[in-house]
Amino acid sequence: MNANLIPPKEKKLRNLRKVLWIVFAAISIIILLVGSLSLPAALLIKQSTDFGSLFLGETGMILLTLLALALVKILATGLVCILIYVIFKYRLDKDDDLFL
Repeated sequence: MNANLIPPKEKKLRNLRKVLWIVFAAISIIILLVGSLSLPAALLIKQSTDFGSLFLGETGMILLTLLALALVKILATGLVCILIYVIFKYRLDKDDDLFL
């Protein structure tokens, strides 16, 4: 009964939101796994076992820089997904045919 009451535009936008959330989550996970865990893991093995010295000095700055870069990449991915959604929503509001 609810399926008949939802307009086609809203269905398209809802499906687009789902796809963009999946894409955003997948790209974010890949960025976190590849970018944040490969090089820091090698640095941690090289580093002494003293946890207090982990974030001091050169190694700590490298770890914090990699974390900041990963967060910037995730933010950029989110902004691109939002931009795609806004463009498609504008095109749907403008007319029903997206690719003319």
